[in-house]
Amino acid sequence: MSAREVLREALRLLVAHKLRSTLTLFGIVWGTAAVIFLVGWGRGVRDKLELGFFKAGRNMGEVWAGRVSEEFTPATDRRFLWFTSDDVAVLRRRARLPALIGAEAWELLPAAAGGRGLTVDVRGIEPEVHEIRGIPIAAGRGINRSDVSQRRRVVLLGDLVRRRLLGPQGRVGAWVRIAGIPFQVVGLFAPVGTQLASDRYYVDEQVWVPISTVQALWPSPWSEEPVVTKIVYRMRERALLEETEREVRAILASRLHVAPDDDEAISIWSSVKMFNRLPIEQMRGLFFVLAVATLGIGGIGVMNMMLDSVHERRREIGLRLAVGARRRDVVAQFFAETFCVTASGGLAGAALGILVCVLLRSARLPELAPVPVLGADTVVAALVVMVGVGVLAGVIPAWRAARVDPAGTLRME
Repeated sequence: MSAREVLREALRLLVAHKLRSTLTLFGIVWGTAAVIFLVGWGRGVRDKLELGFFKAGRNMGEVWAGRVSEEFTPATDRRFLWFTSDDVAVLRRRARLPALIGAEAWELLPAAAGGRGLTVDVRGIEPEVHEIRGIPIAAGRGINRSDVSQRRRVVLLGDLVRRRLLGPQGRVGAWVRIAGIPFQVVGLFAPVGTQLASDRYYVDEQVWVPISTVQALWPSPWSEEPVVTKIVYRMRERALLEETEREVRAILASRLHVAPDDDEAISIWSSVKMFNRLPIEQMRGLFFVLAVATLGIGGIGVMNMMLDSVHERRREIGLRLAVGARRRDVVAQFFAETFCVTASGGLAGAALGILVCVLLRSARLPELAPVPVLGADTVVAALVVMVGVGVLAGVIPAWRAARVDPAGTLRME
């Protein structure tokens, strides 16, 4: 049979049994659309989680000094620990795995401007910290090396702090008072939004000043040296997460004279570690299995419909075999008809899945609400699965058609 005749016969089959055909095609359409939507949505979930976790720094590790654990010293000798600027300098010289290292000094202080006031998270930073965290600046500039060396009283404002202190017209060059001390605004951060990982306050609620300024104006009461609240570093790649952590811990442990495996003395946290613990790939695999199972159910409907077609057309098949048609021609015919039915539903389902993905991506949703990520590989995967289902659905009907006995069907006639 020609391709046109195969297509005509497939359409005749669909029209002859409208209800059954509608339900069968619905399964194929829904299954194909589900493959595209669920696979794309699984990728969208991963992208949104990655965005939320890494808004305050990508591939970043954070190190705190704590207290010597009871496992390593008597309870009466559990001394408190802290880092100094010298520890950071030594870490920079000796560490080979971190791509970049920076230091922060924190204070929680009142800030005021133009009759407005609030308590803000003041972060004294080195220029390396801004590069590690990668927070975009909407206006002005960041903290530079000259600001640190000269202990300048300059400040960058997070978006929420800027709006609350300076109002909607807040600009670079304005002055704010932090703990009663005037600071000039040299930069304004772009809005960062919701974070899935943060330390104390979100970036939008922080203000950044030179680390030397914090250390000079608000020195630590327990050390005459400049105290560092936290050390941050950027790992070269995520695969080196554990190796980088071990190197950083070993160097700092030797400086503080504590055991390298004392997690309470030196705490290291990374959003990469938290992100890696999420069962994202397993969840995406589950979505794919569910979508394929849905498409498989539609394939079973196609197979049942074609089996009924074989039963109804036994005399036609027998007559064709009696006048010289080869069995492989009959097999090819029913394979082709099954594939036409499956392909029509699959293409409609692909169009539906793509349309839903496009509409969701254009909709106004919450910032971290996952939306399907539509890619060519996703559509190709759905179509490949659909073709596989169509081939499997056509095996049994084609085999049944090839086994029709021409003599028996002619005697029935």
